[in-house]
Amino acid sequence: MQVGDRVKLILDKEVSPDNKWHGKKGKIIDIDFDDAGSVTGDSEDNFMFKVELDNGEVPDVHFRKHDVKRIED
Repeated sequence: MQVGDRVKLILDKEVSPDNKWHGKKGKIIDIDFDDAGSVTGDSEDNFMFKVELDNGEVPDVHFRKHDVKRIED
C-alpha cells in the first residue's frame, strides 16, 4: 500500500478500542515505520498507516496492514 491508496478500515468490532472507525472509507495520507515486525515475526507489521476519512476527519491513530483493505471507488 502507498500514500493516496483508497482504503476501508477493517477493525475488530468486538474488542478494538478504535472500532468506531470500522467500515469507514478514506485514503492513506502518510506511512510511518516501527519495529513491531521483530515482535510478531511479520515484517509487514512495521508499517503504520495514517488515514484521512472521506468526511475529512483524520483519526489520531496509526492503522496496521490488517486494519486496512485497499478499495477502488
